Amino acid sequence: MKLQSFLMISFLTVFLISCSKEPKPIEFGLDDCDHCKMNISDNRYGAELVTKKGRVYKFDDLYCMKVFLQDELVVKDQVLSLWIIDFEGTEKLLPADKSFLLHNPELKSPMGSNIAAFADEIVLKENQSKHSGTILSWKDYFNSK
Repeated sequence: MKLQSFLMISFLTVFLISCSKEPKPIEFGLDDCDHCKMNISDNRYGAELVTKKGRVYKFDDLYCMKVFLQDELVVKDQVLSLWIIDFEGTEKLLPADKSFLLHNPELKSPMGSNIAAFADEIVLKENQSKHSGTILSWKDYFNSK
């Protein structure tokens, strides 16, 4: 009876964890991009898409997530949330629609979007003064060609 209880609790725990609708930490150097299949290795760049069913897609660059969405590899109405890695190297995922973006070719992101995301507008402007570049919103970037 104890073995059955243990197995049932173990199953329920795994089931509940796998149904989470939260982003999952990117494991830099281990995870691969769901679009270009390259290894996600630079902890200043990366993104995630979480579906309403809790499936997480990981990307090495905003460009890959943008193309993945434009190609409708996940139907738009099934997207629950979009996340972007904080450029500050904290490996923290930021909500895409609340992040502050800086575009500059000198930033050299993995797939060439050359866009850095920041949690705070003040930090964004400090980085813009160092790197120059154009400030964008997620909507601006996503709707660009």
